[in-house]
Amino acid sequence: MKRTVVAVFVAAAIPDSTQNAALAPERTTILDNATVAVTRVHFDPGSREETHTHPFPLLIVQLTNGEATVADREMLRVGHLAGEVWFIPAGTPHAASNRSNAAIEMLAAGVKADRPPAPAAPPTEAPEGIVRATLVDNADVRVVRVRFSPGAHEPVHTHPNDLLTIQITRGRVEILNGAQRSTADREPGFAQFLARNVRHSFASADTAPFELLSVSIK
Repeated sequence: MKRTVVAVFVAAAIPDSTQNAALAPERTTILDNATVAVTRVHFDPGSREETHTHPFPLLIVQLTNGEATVADREMLRVGHLAGEVWFIPAGTPHAASNRSNAAIEMLAAGVKADRPPAPAAPPTEAPEGIVRATLVDNADVRVVRVRFSPGAHEPVHTHPNDLLTIQITRGRVEILNGAQRSTADREPGFAQFLARNVRHSFASADTAPFELLSVSIK
């Protein structure tokens, strides 16, 4: 159950500046610290980004179903389902667009270039009721899709690297992050940052399975 999806995005054709202003996606910053900046991006039907670059690597996560184009000058890829993941290397021209008749939500996680680097914890065997699938593994991040069955839970543990989790499907999740424990219904796009070497764990408090992404930041 392993798949690797690595891609970069760019619009195939760029409309004039007036159209771009009218159709530009809406951005909301939801997390920003010394390691990562996470932005929720809302694309109305037909909206698109202008081609641009970042001096840092970027992870894009599709949160809602719909036809989103992702491409660079050499390739065009299309995402349709929540949970699609694309990694964009630093300095790569890219853009995203919505080809659907309905709005699409995405999450963009910029991994800061001046972050203190750390080796990612090696993969471990999943506890009972938890299924893991590695989607991306490179010099900057390892992205793992994690499925929790009802009642499944992790043991309390730490990582030598910072960790970002992103909710993909709705679920009632118990999160221990250091001394703080919370249980709540987490909607798609909910992001949780866990600093390196801090004791933490995730557990299902739901009666149905849910999925999230675990992003180890190296």
